[in-house]
Amino acid sequence: MKKDNNLLPVLILMLLPSTAVFSGLILLNSIFATYILFYGVVCIAVPLLDRVVIRRQTMSEFFRFIGFRNIRKSLLPGLLVGAVFLTAIYLFSLIFSRQLIDTSTMTTALDRWNLDSGNLFVFLFMMIVGNSILEEIYWRGYVFSRLKTLTSSRNTVLLTALFYTSYHLITTVTLFSLAQGLLLSSAIFLVGVFWAYLRIRFESIIPAVISHLLADLGLMLIYLKYLAV
Repeated sequence: MKKDNNLLPVLILMLLPSTAVFSGLILLNSIFATYILFYGVVCIAVPLLDRVVIRRQTMSEFFRFIGFRNIRKSLLPGLLVGAVFLTAIYLFSLIFSRQLIDTSTMTTALDRWNLDSGNLFVFLFMMIVGNSILEEIYWRGYVFSRLKTLTSSRNTVLLTALFYTSYHLITTVTLFSLAQGLLLSSAIFLVGVFWAYLRIRFESIIPAVISHLLADLGLMLIYLKYLAV
């Protein structure tokens, strides 16, 4: 594999998600604009443009580059880790719901982003299925594979987790208080480190995709319990 020799393009790639989320949620106040900017442009179009159009990889080569490999040995670990995440997230919400969930503040923010019962199914699908797959393709797949040609595995894990956390800070601080947002973002950073570890351990993004999907399912169960109308 030809190695990159310039960190700047990869740094820009790591900053793109925060830019997209800030533009969609804060500047445009639209969750659907965020879908287009973040999922459509950043997570899908950018990797395909780079690897398939510019570097002329086949789709098979592209999927191997981002880590869709070793599927059989990766499925069970992903399911087991995901089941732990789902259970822990839901139990945590039951125990600390009074301290964490201010339905008035959160509903106001979600209304401002044009999320209502009319588009609930799309929201749930994107946050459970789309989010888990596309975030992992971008972070533990595309960016991870680009970055590891420039620096050590340790730095790759930490940097992908740090920049992965950066745009979650935007949403957590908006939906919760500053202190709660920082606390939750710290937990997201640790999860990002763990998913990057899984990427290295199994030489695949499959465990991260599956466990991420189940973790997001847990979060959406909380949303349905406390916030959905």
